[in-house]
Amino acid sequence: MPSILILDDEKSLREILEILFINEGFSVFLARNISEAKKIIDNYKIDIILSDLVIGKESGLDFIRYTYENYPGVPSVLITAYASPDTAMESIKLGVVDYISKPFDNDELVKMVKSIVCKECDKKYPDELKKIIGKSRFIDELKDKIIDIATGDSSVLITGESGTGKELVARAIHELSGRKNKPFIPINCGAIPSEIVESELFGYKKGAFTGAYADKKGLFEMASGGTVFLDEITELPINLQVKLLRVLQERKIMRVGSTDEQDVDIRVISATNRDLEKEVDEGRFRSDLYYRINVVRIELIPLRERIEDIEPLAKYFLKKFSDQMGKNIKEISYPVMELLKSYDFKGNVRELQNIIERGVALEKSDRLLPASILGYFSKKIADDEDVLPELKLDNPIQLEKILETIEKKYITSALNLTGNNQSRAAKLLGISLRILRYKIEKYRLL
Repeated sequence: MPSILILDDEKSLREILEILFINEGFSVFLARNISEAKKIIDNYKIDIILSDLVIGKESGLDFIRYTYENYPGVPSVLITAYASPDTAMESIKLGVVDYISKPFDNDELVKMVKSIVCKECDKKYPDELKKIIGKSRFIDELKDKIIDIATGDSSVLITGESGTGKELVARAIHELSGRKNKPFIPINCGAIPSEIVESELFGYKKGAFTGAYADKKGLFEMASGGTVFLDEITELPINLQVKLLRVLQERKIMRVGSTDEQDVDIRVISATNRDLEKEVDEGRFRSDLYYRINVVRIELIPLRERIEDIEPLAKYFLKKFSDQMGKNIKEISYPVMELLKSYDFKGNVRELQNIIERGVALEKSDRLLPASILGYFSKKIADDEDVLPELKLDNPIQLEKILETIEKKYITSALNLTGNNQSRAAKLLGISLRILRYKIEKYRLL
């Protein structure tokens, strides 16, 4: 869904344009002055700007200039009743793509905006980045950074919560690099038993220990010419951190039981969901190794901080699992999508994937309906002891207060999701507008 920022000081025109572009499938952001417009573009990914030339006592070109300097590449269209040659020249320099004069034809405006957005969409990223899905500014910046660092050989550190896609990013870096035709070997440092981790990574010589009946290459040797991805690197024992440091410094390894070093040509990408600086401060991770792996850093933010990525991800997983299960589920219903957007996703993209897979498995129609996923959310609520305390004979509860807590939580979420649009919030909650207004007044939510 493309996004449009409409900047105009006339409320009636803003509302008309909002309805017009919502009906055309746009995500619409409204601003009545330049200050509001700056806040929006600083916090959301905007695909196109539609701005009046005169905003009260301000000039729309001042905002266009701000966008040009801070977010180059975002196209703009100016609405104007009059424009001098000087204004036209300045606007062209600032990247304004087109003008439309007042009064304008709605169909003409929509056609113009769609044409510009389509041209921008043609500026595609490489195929290797297609699996990194989202429409947030963060995702665009992430893709740009991957492209920038892929061609080098510097060590990369990827940080972020579990489920944010650290291995996906590491693979994309490898596939865009000159090493793409060589192995990409992912290693979960926390999944290998401590007693064999050294021999797995570095290999061993025949007779190095009981059961070592022949020489064996380690994972570093097997990745020769390619990329090693060390996931959860903080789980690596201190004694092996020293050996890894030598790999990074000298590009040499020594098999267990050997006295000879061997050259290895690899790029190392590391990842962790922990606070690595804290691990160093508390002596669990070597500072010299930290500096070696942290040459280029990519931080993956949680899914709950980039809500605009939830919809494209959910649609991707819907198609993936619908195809896998031989079903014909074509879309996600509005209530389900709104519920997903309001959810906290502590498990990030991995949790969203799990929810959609579960829903597809249970769904019997051609749309993903609330009944197919509500079981998951009901269990999550039931697991929250703060919301639903355990009922015991010696621990009576106040049911009315508990229900009020749950009700207030969902009303507040619905209002936040809809920008305090009470009609939309009531529809989302499945209650009448009159009842919603009564509840808002009762709980003093506004």
